[in-house]
Amino acid sequence: MSEAQAISTKVSEPIFNCTQHGVTPEMLYDWINMLLKKNAEHVQSAKPCQGSCILMDSVQFLFLTCEKLKMSPEVKYLSIELFDRFMLQHVRDLHDHVIKNCQAKTRSREWTDIKKRVTNQVVLRIVSCVQIASKMTSHYRILSPAKARRYLQEAGHRYNTESILQSELRVLKTLNFKVALPSPLVYMEAVLEAIGLAESKIALPPLYTLCQSLQDLVYLQYEGVYSKLHQVAAGGSPITGKDRESFACVRADKMLMTVAIVTAAAYIVDRDNHDRVLQLVSELTSIPDEDIADFASIILQLVMENSED
Repeated sequence: MSEAQAISTKVSEPIFNCTQHGVTPEMLYDWINMLLKKNAEHVQSAKPCQGSCILMDSVQFLFLTCEKLKMSPEVKYLSIELFDRFMLQHVRDLHDHVIKNCQAKTRSREWTDIKKRVTNQVVLRIVSCVQIASKMTSHYRILSPAKARRYLQEAGHRYNTESILQSELRVLKTLNFKVALPSPLVYMEAVLEAIGLAESKIALPPLYTLCQSLQDLVYLQYEGVYSKLHQVAAGGSPITGKDRESFACVRADKMLMTVAIVTAAAYIVDRDNHDRVLQLVSELTSIPDEDIADFASIILQLVMENSED
């Protein structure tokens, strides 16, 4: 499956800046301030290994799963974040278990066996995260255990309903049931709504469509994107372990990723208003425009590289 195939082209567009039924400006800015607060909390609790489980193979399978099961874009993005958080904590818990309960001479063998088991369960864990995300975003289009079992069987993975239920419960318990977090799509839609409110001449539907494609591309090439951003932040100097720890907050910053994607999309589809979009998102989020521009430049470079391929 190519990266181009993994990026869905069927986008369900919200109605931006609806004067009759939309939110008031006061409500919108209150909502954005709440998102900024949530984002700041997420950044403050960031771990050095943040995002290390967002690997291309896993993301491609997750995207394909959501496409085949006709899940919304919000489910797709929320599932990625849940999967990354779960895998990091899950592996940490298993490692602590080995250290505490296994004799020193058998730890290496036990840990090797556990890593193999974790790897073999990745597909099931991804589907579990999609199940949870579907329940968080819809009251009728959820991924039931029966549907999950059929999908896994069609993909060549034979899990029974009980295993699927237990996996979903394991994900929830590992995350301490803290799964009600705003997805990157929520950030994106709020930011675009604010842009449209400030500048009515900016056409939001094409911007929104491209933003989702760029969001997909960032997740597919997640490690490469953030490695390049890290190099820019380090001024081209060699990156140390201490640098990686301090950079965890950047990887965890969903608002930074959102405004960079919006800025990059504006450069592609609305070059005349690109500078204005950059100014607006910087003022809206208090993120320096040079930081946004650096990230957006990396995304645009990635688009060019994939276009050449």
